[in-house]
Amino acid sequence: MGKKTKVGKSRKDKFYQLAKETGFRSRAAFKLIQLNRKFSFLQQSQVCIDLCAAPGGWMQVAKQNMPVSSIVIGVDLYSIRPIGGCVSLVEDITTDKCRQSLSKELKTWKADVVLHDGAPNVGRNWLHDAYQQISLTLMALKLGTEFLRGGGWFVTKVFRSKDYNALLWVLKQLFKKVHATKPSASRKESAEIFVVCQHYLAPDRIDPRLLDPKYVFEELSLEGNKKVSLLHPERQKRIKAEGYTEKDIALRNDISATEFMKAESGLAALLDIGSIRIDDERIAKHPKTTAEILECCQDIKVLGRKDIKGILAWWKAVKEDLFKTNKEEEAALIEEEVTKEPLTQDEIENMEDAELQKQIVELAEEERKDMKRKRKKTLKTKAKLQEKMNLKMVIKGDDGPREEGEQEVFDLKTVRTQEELDEMLDVAPDFGVEEHVEIPKLPKYKAYQKDDKRLDDDGNYENDDEPEISVDEESENDYDKEGLGLSDNDQSSKFDKKTKINKKKLADHPLIKSGDFRDKDTKRQHRVQLWYEKGNLQKIDSEDDEDYDLDRLANEYKSRGVNILGEKVENSNKNDAVALGKKARRKARHTATKSSSESSSDSEEEENVTTVDDENKEPKLKKIRLTEEELALGAMMMKGNKARRDLIDGAWNRYAFNDDNLPSWFMQDEEMHMKKQLPVPKEMAEEYQRKVQELNVRPIKKVMEAKARKRRRAVKRLAKAKKQAEKIMENADATPQEKAKQLKKIYKKTQEKKKEVTYVVAKKHQAGKRAKRPPGIKGRYKIVDPRQKKDKRAADVKARRDKRKGRK
Repeated sequence: MGKKTKVGKSRKDKFYQLAKETGFRSRAAFKLIQLNRKFSFLQQSQVCIDLCAAPGGWMQVAKQNMPVSSIVIGVDLYSIRPIGGCVSLVEDITTDKCRQSLSKELKTWKADVVLHDGAPNVGRNWLHDAYQQISLTLMALKLGTEFLRGGGWFVTKVFRSKDYNALLWVLKQLFKKVHATKPSASRKESAEIFVVCQHYLAPDRIDPRLLDPKYVFEELSLEGNKKVSLLHPERQKRIKAEGYTEKDIALRNDISATEFMKAESGLAALLDIGSIRIDDERIAKHPKTTAEILECCQDIKVLGRKDIKGILAWWKAVKEDLFKTNKEEEAALIEEEVTKEPLTQDEIENMEDAELQKQIVELAEEERKDMKRKRKKTLKTKAKLQEKMNLKMVIKGDDGPREEGEQEVFDLKTVRTQEELDEMLDVAPDFGVEEHVEIPKLPKYKAYQKDDKRLDDDGNYENDDEPEISVDEESENDYDKEGLGLSDNDQSSKFDKKTKINKKKLADHPLIKSGDFRDKDTKRQHRVQLWYEKGNLQKIDSEDDEDYDLDRLANEYKSRGVNILGEKVENSNKNDAVALGKKARRKARHTATKSSSESSSDSEEEENVTTVDDENKEPKLKKIRLTEEELALGAMMMKGNKARRDLIDGAWNRYAFNDDNLPSWFMQDEEMHMKKQLPVPKEMAEEYQRKVQELNVRPIKKVMEAKARKRRRAVKRLAKAKKQAEKIMENADATPQEKAKQLKKIYKKTQEKKKEVTYVVAKKHQAGKRAKRPPGIKGRYKIVDPRQKKDKRAADVKARRDKRKGRK
């Protein structure tokens, strides 16, 4: 027995399966989806009427693609299961009751789109079914013309039949554009096609016959009466005698010569006439009007082929001589009227103004439509946001989840030279791990030696241990700051040769173009001239003045709180000397004096300064932590000079003494009792105590990082849940109860899972021993024993017993 390959005319195809998976009620929904994808008529529509809508697949598609506040009304003979946001009516579209029901629902609204996917039950007689379907389509069009607004759309299904062209002609009379198409979702073996009518013209009055199936689809006899060829009568079959026509009752159909000459075709004019009557003297006196022609004009029916040709030649000659001149005169008169009076300047300006006004009106109309479209889009976005806020999906003032640790990908400041720009343009994909090159740490400060510097030809300080490099854009005070160790930049790259070469490359920055066209020599001369014109340099007379200025500059920086490196080295040497004994100090002093007299080089001086061994160095001091009273005392000293002076003066009191060689127990007692109370208000001390407690309560770095990771994971879970919730809310097929249930399930997953605690029953041999983690148990656990379980059970029984007795 053969296998059945097709079931139900292949109805269970891929679109049938897709409709079941996506929730559409019929596979016909994909036909409307494909039509809307091609013509986009649902996105801008507010009101839609679906005729013959059962089971509701087209209504589902319309509701999904139309704006949120749109109206969708479905009409059918059979009831339609409810669809969210849609209205269904059980009516017959061919009756007046259906029209009244639609008017009641729409009130003053007009439909933007009218859909029709109706067809009768197909039987054996295809011609009858096709006529019924196309008549139903015409009735749907009649109903649509009453509710469709100007510029609206009409989409209908049509069976291809002999009446298809007549229906197409009617649609073209009512719409600006008519498109016939067959979407891929429609079966190939089906005779249906879909007609999309664009821009309804909305005429003031429609002829009732235009929407009457009996009149529109009336069968017309397209085969007209066969005409007899006068030039070739032998080729014609003998026509069966059917009697005379209304014109041939008198058997003498004559025509005037003037009418015959004005005819467009002479041969066609001779078919239905019996004779030609000469009524114009010009025609009678024309040279071509011979006696033979006059005789032939008496009876046309008895003429042969040669005589017919003679009459046609006479018609052509007389028409060219007498009637052609009239046409030329008319053309000349028309040309004279056109070129009679040229337009004046005012008329030309008026025409131009009218044209400009017309363009302004068109632009204003386009701008108005554009603003209307943007306003609709904004309102749609606000409506979605309001719906989310009503469902507590979005909280007011919440900008949504944000990822932490975002970094910029590109920074323009990183481009310094042409090589770097070329490197950026020719970036190769990095498939491996980047190698981080460790930059060697250079000393943060450099000791200042005023004898190491001297002025060069340009008035700058020269460095003996570095080669001369001329840099155009180099700052004027770089050498001064480098010599003093007062540069604001803490990095030591200024002391490196490569960095100085990089400064020269900055002059040729690929992204910065200078407007200065001077050459290097001219720039150098101008810079030297400006250098010597400075007021500070005019006062420099000798190297002694230079030393004096350097010392003054160092003192000025020191007063501002800047560390002078040379002084720091000297101070450290003094502190080391204090830590030594008498013999060591004498030895160090003797060594320093001897070395300074023998050599004046920098390297020998540095060796003599550091003569103390590492073992005798002073230990590193610990950071002093002030108490709350001391912090409050420091704040009081910062209030002003008078307050600081009063505190300093108050420190000298009767408890201030300095006795040496006292016993230790006496010194401890004196420190505890013989001291003056600090003049610090209690409120200020408590405030600093509270600040210290806040610092102590702050968690450590690892705890903060763990909390940040936990918060980041929660933000990601919440963002994912919001996306899923949006999809659920946009599903029009689900009921509000189902949506609430799904939302609850999604947000429940975002909550942090409670850590489970494993209970382990203690054994007798483990009593009195330190509990260890049992094998095979991970995570948190709790050790319990039978005694604890019995005690808990007894406590519960006692509580229930007391409750029954009324005890509290």
